[in-house]
Amino acid sequence: MNILSVDYSLRTGSLDIYVAGCSPPHCHQCHNPDSWDFNEGVNIERVKPLIETKVRAFECMIANFMIFGGEPLDQPAEEFADFLEFLTKFSLPIWIFTRYDISEIPDNVKGVVDYIKTGRYIPDLTCEGHVQYGIELATSNQKIYKKDVDF
Repeated sequence: MNILSVDYSLRTGSLDIYVAGCSPPHCHQCHNPDSWDFNEGVNIERVKPLIETKVRAFECMIANFMIFGGEPLDQPAEEFADFLEFLTKFSLPIWIFTRYDISEIPDNVKGVVDYIKTGRYIPDLTCEGHVQYGIELATSNQKIYKKDVDF
């Protein structure tokens, strides 16, 4: 499993982690087609120390982890589960942003993450003001689920 980027988002107060790789079919007008290649980026084991350093150095600023892609759920299942487990040691909410439906999210992932954004980007369903849990969603088919409330 490779990581493309680890960046702080001022807007959400989150450490945004972009995983490499997305299996077809890709979303039409994908916002991040450069993330589709599973071979891009840096191996997760080399990135974990960087994440740990950033969280420790900026713990008063980082409120969440947000995992984007690529497609988080297209990662090798065991490696992705290990990565989520690594993130839990920081006791921060974990968000994943996926094109999949909530019914397709593995139970082991649901057991660890706090928020799941579901639904692929569909240009014909673009909308404004579709906000859930403080996040504005791009299309009306997308939804955010919160652990212990929605799943």
